[in-house]
Amino acid sequence: MKITVIVQARMGSTRFPNKVLSIINGKPILEYLIDQVLHKNRDIPLIVATSREKSDIEIVNFCIKNKIDYFIGDLKNVASRFYEIIKIYKFDYFVRICADSPLLDGDLIKKAVSYLDKDVDIITNVMPRSFPKGQSVELVNCKTFLSNYHKLTSKEDFEHVTRYFYNNSKKFSIFNFSNNKDLSSLNLSIDTKKDYQKVSKIICNMKKNHYNYSFEDIIGKIN
Repeated sequence: MKITVIVQARMGSTRFPNKVLSIINGKPILEYLIDQVLHKNRDIPLIVATSREKSDIEIVNFCIKNKIDYFIGDLKNVASRFYEIIKIYKFDYFVRICADSPLLDGDLIKKAVSYLDKDVDIITNVMPRSFPKGQSVELVNCKTFLSNYHKLTSKEDFEHVTRYFYNNSKKFSIFNFSNNKDLSSLNLSIDTKKDYQKVSKIICNMKKNHYNYSFEDIIGKIN
């Protein structure tokens, strides 16, 4: 069974331009995320899916410098990047991650993978959400994604890769794993400068490497 983590990343955020390579304590946000994922999932390859937009060449350069696999695709049709990657590499499942989540707990990916024996189309923790923002994990069956890709027609479907499947959930087998406490109101992702400042403070106060903290550890420190 071939599984990959695909990180969607772009520089052109409206609310916080260039955020994915913004520096916190000497490292870009994207590097924190990649470190977290790979440290806890060493047996799963990771690909950064970015765009052909001129500004995203910085992401490509970052990947080349750090020997991270990458794919360059359409800016607005994010779903097409995933489509092309799984067509090229023949993966069975992909894990979709957003690059604005530097504090993502890599153990949540392991947890999602542990449910693969359920033989479902999507394993997720966002339907409904009970984990904080910035801790979202979606494990998608590539065969299901490829066979339904042509049904994605709206701008929102192309931008939000799994939106079509959730909006048509009765047609698919979707398994949601929940946190033991509803923390959906909390935010550990970076969407604005204010979010960046909050996450920066969290990281700068860490005594150990960031990937040695679970999301529960982090929540405990800010509550």
